[in-house]
Amino acid sequence: MLEEVVGIKGITSVAIVSNDGFVIESATAPGQDIDLDFLGGVATSSLAASQALSEFFGKGEVSQVMVEFEEGPVLLAPVGQASVLATIDSSQNLGRVRFQLKKYLPKLEEAAQT
Repeated sequence: MLEEVVGIKGITSVAIVSNDGFVIESATAPGQDIDLDFLGGVATSSLAASQALSEFFGKGEVSQVMVEFEEGPVLLAPVGQASVLATIDSSQNLGRVRFQLKKYLPKLEEAAQT
C-alpha cells in the first residue's frame, strides 16, 4: 500500500514509524535517496514535541505536523501507536498531498498495527 501512497504526485517517500523512531515499513519514489531510518527517528522527536505543545496549550490531539524546508516539506501524522512520515518535493504540491494522504490514513493506521 505504501507504493500507492508514494505514487501520489509530489510525495518522494513515505514511512510508517513506530513511536520510538523505528521504521516499520517504507517506500521511496524512484531516483530518491532518502535515509528514512535517520529521518524517522528525528521526526518522531518532532511529533513528540508537538504533542507536548498541544497538551500545554490544551489544543487537543495533534492531527498533523509539517516542517517546511527549502527543498520541500515533511509531513507527520499520528496513526495509532505509530506515525506516518511523508517527504514532499515542493510546497506547491502540499495541498493536494495533504488531501490525498488523509484518504489513506485509516489504511495506514491499520498497517501500523500489524
